[in-house]
Amino acid sequence: MGRKILLGLVVLVAGYSGAHVTTLVLESRSAPNFSDVEYDPTSNTMLETPAMMESPERELVTIDRINLPDDAVVIAIEIAGESYAFPKLFMEGIGDHIVTDVIGNLPIAVTYCNETECVRVFADQTSDRNIDLQQQGLLNGGLAVILDGQVYEQDSKEIPLEDYDYELKSWSEWKKENPQGLVLTEMNWDQESENEESPGTTQL
Repeated sequence: MGRKILLGLVVLVAGYSGAHVTTLVLESRSAPNFSDVEYDPTSNTMLETPAMMESPERELVTIDRINLPDDAVVIAIEIAGESYAFPKLFMEGIGDHIVTDVIGNLPIAVTYCNETECVRVFADQTSDRNIDLQQQGLLNGGLAVILDGQVYEQDSKEIPLEDYDYELKSWSEWKKENPQGLVLTEMNWDQESENEESPGTTQL
């Protein structure tokens, strides 16, 4: 009988220790590791997974480096007389729905929800720092964002940021009108994983 009691105590202690270690591991992870997620550019779904890296290692490059169908839709903005395009196709994958950067001294955040087709571009004229706007899964069927610890629906008028003007244009139309414009590149998860190990990279 005593042996059974002792064995039961050992099992309980082992179980508690395992649960405690699991809790510590989970608490140490402040964000999911999207480099472990298989990226499917054809996917039309957005997981309810908080994404704490809405400014992945992407580039703004010249038109000749981008290959898109002529009818692909881009989110077109102008800053300080320069033209920029953010292809929807490159912003519909898991963790790709928000792109932030400081362009021409203007912090901007381009957001796109492929579930609702909602596009919003935000700016912060009061700062020179990157807008810390992050993806927070789905809320009421659409993209949820988090800013300063507060969660908002993407189309909420309560988001304390200025809406910035944009246009939706076909790729063929935009590149014809803006031959010197710059375009957001597609996210490459393998490249992102490598960049995380390399110091001195610039986030967009």
